[in-house]
Amino acid sequence: MTRIVPTSLTLGLLLALPASSDARPEAPSSETVSRMPRLTSSGVENENERSTERQETRSRSKRKSSAYTSWKRRLPFWPRKACLLAELSVFITLGVLLAQILEVSGAVKYFAVLTWPVIKLGRVGDVASPALLMAVQSGAVANGMLVSSRDRGQLNNRQLYTAVLIVSCLSLCAHLPTYVIPIGSVLGAEATLALFAVRFGAILMEIMVILLVSNLVVRRWTDHRIAETNVRDSDGGGADTQRAQDHSRRRERKKRGFWPTVWFGSWRTMRRLLIYLIPTYAVMAVIEYFGAFKVLAETVPGLCSFSFLPPQTTIIIPAQAMSLYNGAAAAAAYVDTGAISAKQAVLIILVGSLITAPIRTLKHAMPTYVAVLGPRAGPAMAIGAQVLRSIFLMICAVVMWIVWT
Repeated sequence: MTRIVPTSLTLGLLLALPASSDARPEAPSSETVSRMPRLTSSGVENENERSTERQETRSRSKRKSSAYTSWKRRLPFWPRKACLLAELSVFITLGVLLAQILEVSGAVKYFAVLTWPVIKLGRVGDVASPALLMAVQSGAVANGMLVSSRDRGQLNNRQLYTAVLIVSCLSLCAHLPTYVIPIGSVLGAEATLALFAVRFGAILMEIMVILLVSNLVVRRWTDHRIAETNVRDSDGGGADTQRAQDHSRRRERKKRGFWPTVWFGSWRTMRRLLIYLIPTYAVMAVIEYFGAFKVLAETVPGLCSFSFLPPQTTIIIPAQAMSLYNGAAAAAAYVDTGAISAKQAVLIILVGSLITAPIRTLKHAMPTYVAVLGPRAGPAMAIGAQVLRSIFLMICAVVMWIVWT
């Protein structure tokens, strides 16, 4: 029997898709429609009500956006990208200045109390504490603070890389609650709880592994360097030299004044970050303008087929490539008709995250990584962070599939 989707379901899915000018999906083809689930006549009215509820939830979520955010969405492509670049530059600059202010004022030691488990386990350094706290608000500001501390010699590269990875995890964790209401409205409480338990568990596991590996590296490095430190101390260097340097810095700060000292320590870092950030962001914008990311979002999900997933995956994951809410709305339509279970819907969304997340990382995170870590370490760290995230997400997804009965 030919499988036909009623008008209410088709309209519900179309209304849930984003309306941005550069990412507007086309209407479903006849082949796509034929693969979607069939509703009985008795279920048309209920499905129409559920589609209306999902659209109202989506509309309420959009209305909560600030007037500034709505204004940015209405801008043409290049003015919008210029506005986003200016925002990112301001956030990174603010992070550099904030790190200098805390260091010059001596307030860093108070923040270290709030993050002492992370600092002690990973041996990241007290100076990274404010950045770790700021990560839940803005990853760009936190990374700017970290690179400013590294440029002052208060963090080495190992501590910087560890802190940047932790900041990426914390910033991702901070974004999860923003999806609870829209995802919960279409998938229900049980599926939403399972989805976010997997995501949060993967983030927590990644943070713990990063800290433990960092601690192990520090111990081996300490054992290797301890003899050199003893020799330097015995020759009259060591602690006396460090105290002399600290005294010299305090004297320079007192001589210049507070704000001149902050600006003097920030200017070179800000200039280098912007030199890396602007061309990298411009390259990514050009790639997006010519539709490369859109083509990847449409083709990559189709290249990945998994025998353990139901056929509806070919509809849900491409919708998820547009946004997480779109994928959840498509999955909810199949759950409502009984074509797939809520457990299968959550698994499909998790697999879709593994497939589509690298595209979003390349599009949004790469300029920040290159600006903070440089043109060599930046791409390597961006790819490494995505690989780690995917590994732990797969582990937690398998655990969810076994535990959820």
